[in-house]
Amino acid sequence: MLKRPLILLPALAVATFGALAYSVARRPAQTVTPRTDKNLLVTGKAITPVGDHAGVGSFPFRMATAPGGKFAVVSDMGGRAFASAVEIATGKITGQVRFIAPPRATGDNSPRREDGLYYGVAFGVEENGRTPVYVSRGAEDTIGVLSLGADGSLTDTGRVISYPERPLIPGEKPGDKPRKPTPLNPAGLATSVDGKYLYSVDNTAKPNAEVDSVLHVFETATGNHVAAIATPAYPYALTRRANALYFTSEADGTVSAVGIADPTAPLITRTLKTGANPAYLLLSRDESRLYVSNASSDTVTVIDPASNTVVQTMLLRPPAARNLPGSTPLGMAESADGSRLFVALADMNAIAVVNTQTGVTEGYVPTGRYPSDVAVAGDSLLVTCARGTQTRNPNGKPVPIAQADFPKRAQYVYNILEGTTTRLSLSAILRDLPALTEQVMENNALRGKTDLLERAKEALQDPGIEHVIYIIKENRTYDQVLGDVKKGNGDPSLVLFGQDVTPNQHALAERFVLLDNFYCCAEVSGDGWNWSTAGMASHYVSRNVPYGYSAHTRPYDYEGTNNDISVDTIGKPDVARPAGGYIWDAAKNAGVTLRNYGFFVTYDGATPRIPEGRTEDGKDTGKQVALLNALAPDTDPDFREYDMAYPDSDAARMHGVPTPAKGMATFGKYKSPSRMSEFLREYEDFVRSKTMPGLCLLRLPRDHTSGTSVGAPTPRAMVADNDYAVGQLVEAVSKSPYWKKTAIFIVEDDAQNGYDHVDAHRSIAFVISPFVKKNSHDSRFYNTDSMLHTMENLLGLSPMNQYDATAPTI
Repeated sequence: MLKRPLILLPALAVATFGALAYSVARRPAQTVTPRTDKNLLVTGKAITPVGDHAGVGSFPFRMATAPGGKFAVVSDMGGRAFASAVEIATGKITGQVRFIAPPRATGDNSPRREDGLYYGVAFGVEENGRTPVYVSRGAEDTIGVLSLGADGSLTDTGRVISYPERPLIPGEKPGDKPRKPTPLNPAGLATSVDGKYLYSVDNTAKPNAEVDSVLHVFETATGNHVAAIATPAYPYALTRRANALYFTSEADGTVSAVGIADPTAPLITRTLKTGANPAYLLLSRDESRLYVSNASSDTVTVIDPASNTVVQTMLLRPPAARNLPGSTPLGMAESADGSRLFVALADMNAIAVVNTQTGVTEGYVPTGRYPSDVAVAGDSLLVTCARGTQTRNPNGKPVPIAQADFPKRAQYVYNILEGTTTRLSLSAILRDLPALTEQVMENNALRGKTDLLERAKEALQDPGIEHVIYIIKENRTYDQVLGDVKKGNGDPSLVLFGQDVTPNQHALAERFVLLDNFYCCAEVSGDGWNWSTAGMASHYVSRNVPYGYSAHTRPYDYEGTNNDISVDTIGKPDVARPAGGYIWDAAKNAGVTLRNYGFFVTYDGATPRIPEGRTEDGKDTGKQVALLNALAPDTDPDFREYDMAYPDSDAARMHGVPTPAKGMATFGKYKSPSRMSEFLREYEDFVRSKTMPGLCLLRLPRDHTSGTSVGAPTPRAMVADNDYAVGQLVEAVSKSPYWKKTAIFIVEDDAQNGYDHVDAHRSIAFVISPFVKKNSHDSRFYNTDSMLHTMENLLGLSPMNQYDATAPTI
């Protein structure tokens, strides 16, 4: 193992492209557009989208082909939600219906309307030249009824099919219990053969109840709710073949067949295991095959619907990444002759072209960011890209956003990401498939011949680091904090928490290394805590976080809970779990010791998250407990969870500042006055006993602030408190015997709460260690996964997925 400096190493040239079974020759390397800052996404992947693009609003995740095959209807799942009719052959938007809650009038304090769309789109039977279109409206617990004309016009009929006050669930009786306030979120939709009945599944679950989720039956003419049956947890996609329905269960990794010979009496007849997080369904044109895309397994399962058996499983990863997740297959479409399947690979920003007879992936086609669904008509392939085609999204200057859902926050990261549809010529992409495939490999840093895992082993460094402290903070952009550093690429006009508020972080950037081209891979905390701990977010997280953050009610399922229940502790699968696990899983697999301070924890007994979180006498234990079994043995129960009332540092106490009205003076068994006080208490024990863990996870959240909440410290005070905590930690470690063997990594989970002239994802990041080149300035591209990859290399951990495996090390 090499001994070399930790910082300013050459970016890891992760290159892997092995013996992929192509039926065509590869394009010469010199014709490939190289990865540069101009085409590099904040996630570290490059995009070189081909075709003609059109904006369709926020986060288009579903595109359903209408009867006749000429038009498709696209459904958004973000704040600026539209249902858009698109002519597949031309990519032209022919009709659009807006689903956005109107801005409140001044002084209007009424409950916010949750106008919006979710996943489901289904079509009824054409009548008088118009076809009913049913669209899921998610948190509203309703299904909208639109109308598609023969000319592609799309109108809102004004009708909605509403869930009853208490949906009928088998075994329940009226008055048994009150309706759960959390919306049921209707997702996949399908209609009966004659169009008289509409079926929907709820993309939610009650993990601690006998009934996980529900499939509903409605009369389309009256909207009456006529039946419901229990289903496995978190059903998502739904389709029909003759008198049978099929739906995916994301949590259980299954597809269920439902008999509807009597359309008002559905009955589950078979449930099949497919892969992790099965997402979309596609019935082949001749109805002899049912395709299931398994988002976290990177596979497509083929089911024979005549016998309801699995007949084939197709792996869609490139050979170089065959052992690592990160492709994320979603929507699918079939060629006219059925010989090829086109699959949207969300995390590879590409379409896989698959031979349906052999199961071999013939090649890949580059797209915009996060392709979610596809449709085929004639020589046209239509693709929806949930996060559009822009590589950089600066928000440093006001930019008017048409029909914005957040009119006073037009620069908010979720408002400036524009989803797109892209039309491609099938004959052209099949002709150029070798060249397009090579471009996709370049975009994903997968060119070459070495397997990613082998490459990771070869790249392991040994500069003498034995201990890593990983700190995650909250929500700041680079310009907000370090925009006043003269040698950096900052905009001083956007500074909110400059050197006068954050002197310690400024000093660390000056004395160690200033990173002014560092990006958070995530947009907000919901996906940010997944990217920061797992190197990617699952499809469940990637679609539900923007939905929930767009003023729609959705449980915060993204840190170990599903519907506010710690499912891992009761033996149920976590629907949001990332495909490659978490950094602590990698550490345990490598035999690296661990200590957790605040990651994925909750106050024991304070919520239903821990079903048995109270003592026998009914009192709270007063401790923090881990929400995941893997973290439980190594979690400090006296380190306070995310809570703005509790200090990060000892600054206020040291200066005699009284605890504010909404403050907490101490916490835990040792009456620690701050998070840093509790950490340093244990750190001193590690030093005395020479038992310092290999990896310490530390949550310092207070730079999130409480805004202008009455009775709470000001934002400047909270950010200053957070900065002081960072200073306390670095001072203690740098004066300890462990200093020469320690590296400290500090990131923000996201950059959502501020402005930046380069990109809304650009953020502050710090690396502190004796091996860091002092007083250095590094403007090369780095991101969240760069931090993870560097820590993995130092500790001898295997990469978790394709993102961290290919990220440039710091």
